[in-house]
Amino acid sequence: MTRLHAVLIGVNKYADITIPDLSYARADALAFAELFGQALYASSVQVHSLVDDQATRSGIIDLIGVRLARIVDRRDAVLIFFAGHGSPEIHPGLDKVSRFLVCHDTQRHALLSSAIEVHTDLARLASRLNARLVVFILDACFSGYSDGRGITGPLLAEQRRTHRPRIRLENLPLGSGTIFLSACADDEVAREDGTLGHGVFSYYLLEQLRSPGTSNVIGLASLYDLVFHQVRDYSNGRQNPVLWGDLKGAGLPRLLIPGSDHG
Repeated sequence: MTRLHAVLIGVNKYADITIPDLSYARADALAFAELFGQALYASSVQVHSLVDDQATRSGIIDLIGVRLARIVDRRDAVLIFFAGHGSPEIHPGLDKVSRFLVCHDTQRHALLSSAIEVHTDLARLASRLNARLVVFILDACFSGYSDGRGITGPLLAEQRRTHRPRIRLENLPLGSGTIFLSACADDEVAREDGTLGHGVFSYYLLEQLRSPGTSNVIGLASLYDLVFHQVRDYSNGRQNPVLWGDLKGAGLPRLLIPGSDHG
C-alpha cells in the first residue's frame, strides 16, 4: 500500500536572542498537520510534526534520517515542509555561499554546526529515504535581507560591511525522485502576512492543496504554476517561488476533508 509520510516543521521561537522570532511559521506547519489528519485519505498518511523547541537540529535529523528511514519503502512518498528562517553564509576561504535552515537551537555565530545546510544535510537525508518521491517544501528565504523569513550569517554580514558581494548559491545536488519547492528566489524575501495569518507562500500552497480538482492528485508542475502566480500577484512581484527537480509524474494528494464544501 502506498503511503505518504509528511514531516511538518515550523519554528517561530529561537533560543538565540540575536535571531528574531517569527509570527506564523508554527501556524503554517500545524495547518498542514491538521489538514493531513482530516483528509479523505488520512488512514494512508503518517504525520510527523516538529514545532518550536521540538525543531532542534538533532531532532530534525533524527526524525528524517533515522526514524523515517526505518519505515519508508519504495512505494511511499515523503513530503518535508519547513517554515522558519533561512540563512545564506559564506565558507571561509571559498568563493561560495550555502543555504542553511535555522533550527530552534541554531546559534547565529555557528551556522555550520548548529543549522541544517540545504546543499549537504538535506541531500544526505534524502539519500537515506528509500521512497519513490521526496518533496522538500521550504517557506524560508536565503537572501540575507531583513523583514522576512531570513537572517544573514556572520561571515557574510562582515563581508557586506566592506562591499556588497553578489550571492552565488551552490546548485542543489538533486538525485532522481527528489524535488525542492521554495518560497522565493535566492535574492528575495519570504514574507509573512498578518492578514493571511501565514507565510504568503504557505497560505496559497494550502489553498491549492485543499481546493477541488478533476482528480484527488495535483501534479507538482501544475501546483507550482498556480502558487507561483498567486504569490507573485499578492506580493506585487517581490516574491517568486522557485522549483528544482525532475517533475515527470510527480504529484501530491489534494487535502480534501469529508463533508466539507471541497469534498
